[in-house]
Amino acid sequence: MKEIVLCDGSKPEEVSMLCKKYGISVNIDAFSETDVYDDYCKEVNKTLMVYHDINIVSMHGPYKDLCLGSKDKLIRSATMERFENAYNISKLLKCPNIILHHGYIPGTSIPSNWIKRAALFFEEFLREKDESIAIHLENQFEHSPDIVSEVITTVNDKRLGICLDVGHANCNSSTPVLKWIEHLNKKISFVHLHNNNGLSDQHLDFLSGTIDFMEICMALEKHSPNSTWLIETNSLEDTEKSIQWLMNNHFF
Repeated sequence: MKEIVLCDGSKPEEVSMLCKKYGISVNIDAFSETDVYDDYCKEVNKTLMVYHDINIVSMHGPYKDLCLGSKDKLIRSATMERFENAYNISKLLKCPNIILHHGYIPGTSIPSNWIKRAALFFEEFLREKDESIAIHLENQFEHSPDIVSEVITTVNDKRLGICLDVGHANCNSSTPVLKWIEHLNKKISFVHLHNNNGLSDQHLDFLSGTIDFMEICMALEKHSPNSTWLIETNSLEDTEKSIQWLMNNHFF
């Protein structure tokens, strides 16, 4: 059976109740914001108190203003420092998976050169790290699956996979979500599931948008059968609607 995970957003106490109600694991979002990093041990302790009896499967690392393939070595250095912070936090949480954004913005760099720099970044980042924690790169603004796919292929390390955000692919790319799944195939290790109108990143429930979730979930089971599915809707109501939809359609 696949693992279903709830992203806790800014409502950890409420989401923990849903986790207990449905027997679902959790993804921690608090560490995607760097304002908690000056005293992250305090936030770690708070998180462990809330989820002391719930399985923490993954955490979302920092991403704003970061770019691991940047031409600017200072930007790459800042990205490395924040990713190292996230790795240390994941150790404290005993969390085996970190979701990270790569920071590529279409049109800002020659893709082949950006990929080379990204590969060198991960060669350094993964050096001397054990296999207890896996990294999953999430798509955001890119127009196709090519960039993230090439990074994974070039690095070629089993500790590095892809988190496909279907909402981002739907509203930011010119490639249909189904084609993302078919192209990335078993490189997909995690999936962020939420819907939108195809124009903006709304994080709606599975039935409120232009994504055909029956088609998408069937494709994920076919092409990425070992992926972990994260429900990442904005409201608790939409989260529960989406859980119920998965249950009613025998995906959970």
